Amino acid sequence: MVPKITSASVLGCILLFAGCTHQEEKGRESDSGSNLPALAADKSEPLLALADHLLANYFASDVATRPTVCIAVSDGREEVAKDPGDERELMMRYEALSPLSGCALIDGGWQDAVSGEPALVFSVHSFTCADAERCSGFASYMSGAQSTPSNRYTMEWDGSAWTFERDERLLGAE
Repeated sequence: MVPKITSASVLGCILLFAGCTHQEEKGRESDSGSNLPALAADKSEPLLALADHLLANYFASDVATRPTVCIAVSDGREEVAKDPGDERELMMRYEALSPLSGCALIDGGWQDAVSGEPALVFSVHSFTCADAERCSGFASYMSGAQSTPSNRYTMEWDGSAWTFERDERLLGAE
């Protein structure tokens, strides 16, 4: 008797083989499949490394239907776009990432600038480096008119890459 091959068995085999593979630590495969160097390996770009860390965690999650996603840096008054080169570098890694111009703040809520559907905007603020090997900053995201509390991220250069530690304590809460 010949076993019947179903789409479920094919999917199971694909997931089994995918679980046996691992990604090279020196790079990250982009959404498009090209292997790109890890941004955390660039000591001169800690803010870009933090943005990549945030987006990697989000895009690795199992969110079924993603809204338009953008990333911004807060200058203390408003969210502003990252440097165009940095935005392009991140969009090469995450095809679902839009430039900040793809998200619009309308009536107090973030929306896709074209469709008017809700958008998700990651925001990094109060980013500073004590020296060339220690930095910190806060990050949150806004979806529509709602936002999450900011988490503090501390970063240290370990000799080959930036490492990240997230502190989830709420500011002012004791």
